[in-house]
Amino acid sequence: MKVRGRKDDGTNEELAELYRRYGYLLQRRSRTLLRDPAAAEDALQDAFVKIIHARSELTTVENPVAWMYRVVDRCCFDQLRRRKLRRTEPLDDHENEPHLRPGVDVESRNAALRILHELSEPEFEVAVLAYVDGMNQTEIAATLGVSRPTIWKRLTQIREHAADLLGEVP
Repeated sequence: MKVRGRKDDGTNEELAELYRRYGYLLQRRSRTLLRDPAAAEDALQDAFVKIIHARSELTTVENPVAWMYRVVDRCCFDQLRRRKLRRTEPLDDHENEPHLRPGVDVESRNAALRILHELSEPEFEVAVLAYVDGMNQTEIAATLGVSRPTIWKRLTQIREHAADLLGEVP
């Protein structure tokens, strides 16, 4: 993959290698979160631009895949926020993905995916880690660098918000 108009300083090869190694995983993540193939592709492209610009950080992180997932998550959040500004109708339901993580409750995950566009960024991060990645509160707290009670509070708010939006009992 060549970037036109740029001197080849190894960046093109780095980008191609990153895409070969992680593109499928990151694309699957963006499609799961956005439930719209075109928006997912846009978010994935945005994420790879950010990953390449921050490639020095990528070499220093403990878990590069988790770091890239967080970049994709933020790009997906930006897409959802822009989509929310453009239209207010709900997204089509995205039926069960075959790639559920162990410990992820299907109904909770689907409910979280239906309301992601309504959440704040901190709530979005917690919802994705809990209901898509299947992390427990301690793991989420460690990943985000916040306390476990903060995670409990955000999860409670997310469940209440979902119940209000979906007309269910929390």
